[in-house]
Amino acid sequence: MESAEIAVQVVWSPSARETLTAALRLPAGATVADALAAADWPALASAAQGDAAFGAAGLSAAVWSKARPLAHVLRDGDRVEVLRDLQIDPMTARRVRFEAAGGIDALRQRGYAGRKR
Repeated sequence: MESAEIAVQVVWSPSARETLTAALRLPAGATVADALAAADWPALASAAQGDAAFGAAGLSAAVWSKARPLAHVLRDGDRVEVLRDLQIDPMTARRVRFEAAGGIDALRQRGYAGRKR
């Protein structure tokens, strides 16, 4: 016999170094859009208007790190993740951090890279 309610967790990082989490109890058959509405975060109001409006806001949804449409039906224990568009390419960000830390010379001083010939 299936339970009348499911427990889900909604996680969102609206900006760098900020994470919001909501543990929710929803009726069986609830969708990703229902979970986002129940989280009651005003910035996610576009989710109620459908995938196109949600995407236009630079957001997408995933369940356990797999992209899902807002109409996806949730199961008990699911983790819904709200994803923001990338602001910078990850490889570019890594290169910038590397250079800011002193680049190859800093690695050589710490003994992590071969000596200059």
